[in-house]
Amino acid sequence: MKRPRLTGRDRRALLAGAAALAVLMAATKGLPAFRDWQREARGADAEAREALVRERTLIANAEATRESTIVRGRRMIALAPSILAGDTPGAAGASLAGILSGAAALSGMRLGAVQLRGDTLSRDSFTRIGAHMDATGDIRGVAAMLAALERGPTLLSVRSLSIAQPDLTAGDDRTEALRIELEVEGLMLNPRTKAAR
Repeated sequence: MKRPRLTGRDRRALLAGAAALAVLMAATKGLPAFRDWQREARGADAEAREALVRERTLIANAEATRESTIVRGRRMIALAPSILAGDTPGAAGASLAGILSGAAALSGMRLGAVQLRGDTLSRDSFTRIGAHMDATGDIRGVAAMLAALERGPTLLSVRSLSIAQPDLTAGDDRTEALRIELEVEGLMLNPRTKAAR
């Protein structure tokens, strides 16, 4: 069997058909793929821009947080003279007892018992240290002692104060003797907060 010979016109028609088929295949397969690629590229670009905005926001927030931490640290350092000295509640309690003893001595009061208590379970930055004390003296001594506690460099809070005159039968020729009971609280830096730094 003899193969038919292709003429020039037949070849051109065959080439035109093959080219049309290639264009059709490219249009049906290639164009959607190109559009998908373009859509993915735009989506990736949008995600990259959003990530950039998030990163810039994080960097700006980190700077603000760092500055806030520095400011808070300076405030805490400035508070150092205002809080009780000591690394443990017991040591801070001893500082508080010393402050109370000094205030009583300066004001001419006779200091009685001092009972200390500390909040050892505190999770806050500061731990409360309290004291219950009693002392005796005249009205000027009581006023001077309260003024000394108020003006001292350590910030103290008087939680309760009771004043009584134990000897009601004392005559006018004797200096009045008043007995006071005082509840005082101060703050110390929590040892857990120190350990975290």
